[in-house]
Amino acid sequence: MKLENYKNYQNIHIWTGILSGLLLYICFVAGAFTMFKAPLNTWALHQEHTLPPIAETQYDTLIKKVLQAHPEASAQLSVYLPNAMPKHAPVQWVIEDEDTHQHTYWQASLDKDGALISRNTSLSEIGDFLDHLHRTAGIPGGDEHDAVGIYVMGIVCVLYFVAIVSGLVIFLPTWVKDLFALRKNKKGKRFWVDFHNILGISALPFHIIIAVTTFVFAYHDILYGGLQTAVYQDKPMFNRPAPIEADRGIENLLSISVLEDKITATEPDFKLTELNFSGLGTPRARLIMGGELVGEIIRGPYYAYWVTVPYTASAGYTAMLPSVSGIPGKVVNSFFTLHFGGFGESFIHWIYFAMGLSGCLLFLSGNIIWIESRRKKMSTSQAVKQPASVRVLSRLTVGVCAGTFIGIGLSVIAAKQASHSQN
Repeated sequence: MKLENYKNYQNIHIWTGILSGLLLYICFVAGAFTMFKAPLNTWALHQEHTLPPIAETQYDTLIKKVLQAHPEASAQLSVYLPNAMPKHAPVQWVIEDEDTHQHTYWQASLDKDGALISRNTSLSEIGDFLDHLHRTAGIPGGDEHDAVGIYVMGIVCVLYFVAIVSGLVIFLPTWVKDLFALRKNKKGKRFWVDFHNILGISALPFHIIIAVTTFVFAYHDILYGGLQTAVYQDKPMFNRPAPIEADRGIENLLSISVLEDKITATEPDFKLTELNFSGLGTPRARLIMGGELVGEIIRGPYYAYWVTVPYTASAGYTAMLPSVSGIPGKVVNSFFTLHFGGFGESFIHWIYFAMGLSGCLLFLSGNIIWIESRRKKMSTSQAVKQPASVRVLSRLTVGVCAGTFIGIGLSVIAAKQASHSQN
């Protein structure tokens, strides 16, 4: 490669890395811990905020008792079967204040005599907080779906991808010599360059996956809109089931055993774990069933999903099920499962956790290389004033990197302590 071309690629790699590195650092740290979002929420809960588990045969009775005693639960009701990730209560629902939009959580179970136990409760949202930090890098503005930080991180991931490609180009000419070199005896910058190369090359597929999928997540509405205009035009991109006339009384909700039979008829290996009801008693009644499908390309980090009507369990929206999703559904599902690591259970989640932390070191080492190459050496007789750019990036690097870990650590501790103090 010509020296001029090499320097051009090097400059591109440096500046795309500098501009994106610190925000990516925040997202990667938070993302690593988000791999255990549900266990973190459960861990932070005090035992007093949990209700006793029940047998799977008792769930139908519990659901009907909750809806009779608390009609407001019909708006949004979650049911967690014994094998589900959250362990705080078999049934949970949320009530949103129309004026303040604040959420009040309720949970319910049955006592040993089969009587309903229900109460207002405080649930830990530390996992949700880390997930939001992961998706937005803490940038304020917008709502949960259209957060400003999500769009910013979409742009950052374009820079991230350019940094990956340009870094690969400048590394390839000497890859045999530099692949796993770690030259400690040379000057500090050389050591950090070797360390940076090892981290980048060893996790190259992971970084490409994260960069591409994050961009798709950030701008999926725009991408869907473009596809609708250019390809589908007047036809709907996703086929939605037509409304079905049915008696929407509580007594007509299908039992969990019937729902399991319905879903396994479509997806034989589907292991039902949770049910999310919404709009019960209205024409917009909906049921999202989540379940484990080990080794499959699924939509969520833990579960595959099926959307249907809770009174009939008609064909519903099956694009999130691997066996019947079709090519477009499989493509969309692949983005989710590759980003979330949803294809290999806890082992892959731990691999993604390690990759996330190694990504943090990749971005940190990139900044250190830039700082080391530009700072003026200290004179033996007097201190040397460093250039403003070196001082600014040095302080930002230390502040963001240390602050992110300290902030997350304190947040986790505070979530645990808050649970204790509410008893």
